[in-house]
Amino acid sequence: MNFHWILIQELTNLNFMPKPRLVILEDEFFAADHLREEVEALGFYVQAVFDNGEAFLKETDWDFDAALVDIFLSRDLTGLDVAKHLKERKKPFLFITANQDSATLKTAAHLAPSAYISKPFKTNDIAAALEMIRHQLVPKIRIRGKSGVDEINPNDIWFIKSDRAYIEIYSYQGKIVQRRLLNEIQEELPDTFVRVHRSYIINQEYMEERSATQIQIKGHSIPISRSYRDNLG
Repeated sequence: MNFHWILIQELTNLNFMPKPRLVILEDEFFAADHLREEVEALGFYVQAVFDNGEAFLKETDWDFDAALVDIFLSRDLTGLDVAKHLKERKKPFLFITANQDSATLKTAAHLAPSAYISKPFKTNDIAAALEMIRHQLVPKIRIRGKSGVDEINPNDIWFIKSDRAYIEIYSYQGKIVQRRLLNEIQEELPDTFVRVHRSYIINQEYMEERSATQIQIKGHSIPISRSYRDNLG
């Protein structure tokens, strides 16, 4: 099966949130148009395209989710200058670059972009970079930690187990125990999560093996009950 097609399907099948709204800052017309087509084919919405940083800063209302910024924009403001404003506004961004100058890339790295896209564009590279953006844009789940209220990205959760009035969240952060009902947290989870048992919700992205009665996730065996079996795709 074509890898390009798989990436498009994985991104466009993410129905748990509206299409992320992106802006593109690229001063080469054909490059900008090509990138817009690729981005929209991958399930994102291009809200605006700017060919210089001055116009972007003058016209934007900042009502977008993330930005794709060419490091070497024309006119006085470079992509690095624009990125500083994005960082201040806490807007995720990735850099577009055809230049491998080490000094420039070192400066760019200090601005902590989500990813890089190199010219000439390759669909697989764009898809991988946009996946980084998508990961950042998933609404976080608020949890209570030892030092107060904390947050966890749903994409990092493997599965959740109910234990009466408590739930156990299993993720890369280890096991997190919260005094909540399983039904309550299920309402906050994206569509990659499904109920497979009255006591378990799993993130299908982490399924390793599956039988008629069990699912294996990160060394854990999760039971599948008959009443919830149809939830699994």
